[in-house]
Amino acid sequence: MKRIFYTFFCTLFLLLSLTRSAEASALPPDITAEGAVLMDAVTGKLIYEKNADKRLSPASTTKIMTAVVVLEKTKLQDKVTIGKNPPNTDGSAIGILTGEVFTVKDLLAGMLLESGNDCAEALAEHVSGSIEEFAKLMNAKALELGCTDTNFVNPSGLYDENHYTSAKDLALIMREAIKSKDFLEMEKLPFYELPPSNLDPNPKWSNNKNQLMIKNSRYYYENAIAGKTGYTVKARHSYTAAAEKGGQVLISTMINGEGKEHFFPETKALLEYGFNNFQLVKLYSKGQEVTDLKVNKSSIPLLADSDFHTVLNKGEIASALSSKLCIFEVKDLGNKNFEKGERLIDSSIYVQDRLVGKLALISGSSYEVPPLKTAEIFLTSSFPLWTVLIIAVILTFIVYLFIRKFVVKRH
Repeated sequence: MKRIFYTFFCTLFLLLSLTRSAEASALPPDITAEGAVLMDAVTGKLIYEKNADKRLSPASTTKIMTAVVVLEKTKLQDKVTIGKNPPNTDGSAIGILTGEVFTVKDLLAGMLLESGNDCAEALAEHVSGSIEEFAKLMNAKALELGCTDTNFVNPSGLYDENHYTSAKDLALIMREAIKSKDFLEMEKLPFYELPPSNLDPNPKWSNNKNQLMIKNSRYYYENAIAGKTGYTVKARHSYTAAAEKGGQVLISTMINGEGKEHFFPETKALLEYGFNNFQLVKLYSKGQEVTDLKVNKSSIPLLADSDFHTVLNKGEIASALSSKLCIFEVKDLGNKNFEKGERLIDSSIYVQDRLVGKLALISGSSYEVPPLKTAEIFLTSSFPLWTVLIIAVILTFIVYLFIRKFVVKRH
C-alpha cells in the first residue's frame, strides 16, 4: 500500500513539475538591454517589446543599414579605391590603406564580419562621395522602411548624440537586409580573406564576430541566419540577429545592454520563446476569393491581391481562424467599368475582434456599366439636377400636347 501511495505522489509531483515548466516556457525571458524587440520578419509584428521606440545609440549595428544601402546602390564586383579618410577613422578596423583597391564584396566582408569602421567609410565614400551625403541615403532608406525613431550621421556607428535608432527600427532594418541573398551569404561565413592589394602583398583577414553562427562557439545557435554586434563606451553593447525555424523567420534586437555573456544567450532564449509559442499563419492566399461585391444586379468576386499572414499564439490558432473577418471599405463602383484583376477595394482583416492588417482586394471578373445606367450617369453628370427636372417637365408637357392634338383630330 505504501508503495502505491509513493508511486502516486511521485507521478503527481512529476506532472506538476512538467506543468510549471510548460507555463514557464510561455513567458518571455528576462532581457537586460534597455531596448529590445522580437519581430516576425514576414508581417513585422512585434511578439516581444521593451522600450521598443526609445531612441538609443546603436553602435556598430548601424552597419546593417550601411550594407542595405551599399547592396542597393552597387554591385559586389565593383572596384573601390580607398581615399585618405577611411584609414584614419576611429575604432575597429582591418587596416586598409589609402590608394588600395578592393571590391565592394571585400569591403562588405570587412565591415560586416570584422566590423571594420574603415571599410564602412570607404564604402560610403564610394557610393556618395562623402560621409554626410551617404548618411542622407541611410536616413531616406530608414523612412522608406517605416523607421520613425532613427537618424544616422555616419556609416559605422561611431558615437554621436544625433546618431540613434530604436529597437523596433533596427529590427525593421534587419528585416530589409535579410531579403538580400548576398547579405545572407556573407553573414554565414566564419571568416573572409581580403586578397593582396595593389599596395600590400599580404592578405587581410575578417573574422565573424556573430558567435550565434560560429559552430565551435558556446553560444552557437543552429537556427541563426544573420547577426551584428555593436559596442562603444558611451553606447554600450547592442546586438541584432535573425533566425529561421520551420519556415518562420524571427528578428531580435537589443540596444544598450551588457556584454556578450548577456546578449548572446538572451537573444537565443528570446528567439526560442518566439518559435515555441507563436506561429506564422496564412489567412488568405493570393488570388483566393475573400468575399463578393454586389454591383447593380451583378455579383463581383473579390480576390486577395497578395498572400496575407498573421502571427498567432499557438494555443489560440483554432479559435482565431474561426473568428477571422474581412471588412472592406464602402465604395460605389456601380458607375465604373473595370477589368478582371483590377484593384478595387482595400479591406481590414480582423481576428478575434482585433485588427491584424490591411489587404487589397482585386476584381475576379470584368464589369461594364449597363446602357441605361450610362445614360443616367451622362445626364446627371452633364447637367445640374434642376436642369434635368425642367427638361423632364418640358418633355412631359410636349408629349401631353401631342396626345391631346391627336385626340382632338380624331374627334
